[in-house]
Amino acid sequence: MAIYSIAYDLFQPQEYRAFYECLESFPHIHVMDSLWLIQADDDAGTLRDRMMSLISGGDALFVSRVSQDWAGAGTQCGEWLNATDRHQALASQPAAV
Repeated sequence: MAIYSIAYDLFQPQEYRAFYECLESFPHIHVMDSLWLIQADDDAGTLRDRMMSLISGGDALFVSRVSQDWAGAGTQCGEWLNATDRHQALASQPAAV
């Protein structure tokens, strides 16, 4: 599994419940208003496609794999990113090519 950053701007007036339920279906942390970190087996393109089906065409979505080189300030994500049990689960996965 890998950690992905999910950033979005939702411009269209519609119900986004399914979009947020999709984000919450992964191990996650809601970092900022429109930024989440999730842990997933899929690649960035697959995650993007899955989530794009839940938002409008005029909305924006960015999905990026997070490296081990990260820094933050004023957020609660550091504890989640550094969680020992999450690191053990990631270490047991084969390396991505």
